Amino acid sequence: MSDNRYVSCKDEASGLRFVFKRDRDAPDLLHIYARHLTAPEDAISTFFASKPTYNAERNRFETWSSNHGLFWFWLKEGSVCMVISCFRRDEAT
Repeated sequence: MSDNRYVSCKDEASGLRFVFKRDRDAPDLLHIYARHLTAPEDAISTFFASKPTYNAERNRFETWSSNHGLFWFWLKEGSVCMVISCFRRDEAT
């Protein structure tokens, strides 16, 4: 994705690339920061925190850490992860 609506970060330890969308209302910010005050590091650490579950109704994976929730899907299975949202667990209730 070379589109400037997206930013990608590579996790050097795993080789995975994570793609984040810029916020529609504040395009200088990532959506996860503008809406939830979370950063790519929060999303990446949450991705590795536990085994994901698949939400068939929403067509996405969901991964939870002790502090955050992460919604995501594979753009390229096993190598490129599209982050839908990353938020603090207390926001999920």
